[in-house]
Amino acid sequence: MTPRRAVVLCILIALLAAPATAASVERTLTSSGNDLTVTLTVTDITVGGIVETIPDGCTWAGTDHPENRTRVSGQKVAFAVVGEEAVRYRLQGPAEAGEALAGTWEDLETGESGAVGSDGPGTPGEAAQTTVPSTPGFEWAAALAALVVLCVRRCGR
Repeated sequence: MTPRRAVVLCILIALLAAPATAASVERTLTSSGNDLTVTLTVTDITVGGIVETIPDGCTWAGTDHPENRTRVSGQKVAFAVVGEEAVRYRLQGPAEAGEALAGTWEDLETGESGAVGSDGPGTPGEAAQTTVPSTPGFEWAAALAALVVLCVRRCGR
C-alpha cells in the first residue's frame, strides 16, 4: 500500500469513527386563553417517532402534521417523524396544563430514545431539551485498532 493510500484510509477511518450528534426533541409551549399550541422541534432524527401524553383537563384540537402520520388514542398522541424539523399541535385547556405534558421520542435509525423536554415540568414559552448521551471511546478505539493494523502491515513488508 502506498503512503498516499494509507493517509487517505486513515482519514476515512477517522471520519467514519467520529461520533454522531445526539438526537433530541425540544418542546415549546405558547398559550392564548384556552388554546395551547405545542411545538416539538426535532433535531437529528431522520426517521422516528414521538409519543405525547395529553394531561387531564385538555382536549385534542388538531395538528399541522400529516394525518396519515398522526394517531390519537385517548390521552396519547403519536407522530411518525420522517424528515420533519418541527411538529405542531393544538390543545384546548388551561395554560397550566402545559406543565403536565409528557412525551418520549425514538430515532429508528440509531436506536436512541429519550424524553421530550426537561426532567422537570415546563412552563409556557420555555423550550426544554433532553438528549441521550453516546457511549464515549468506542469509535476512537476502533479507529486506533485500524491504524495499528495498517502500521503492522506496512512495517511488516
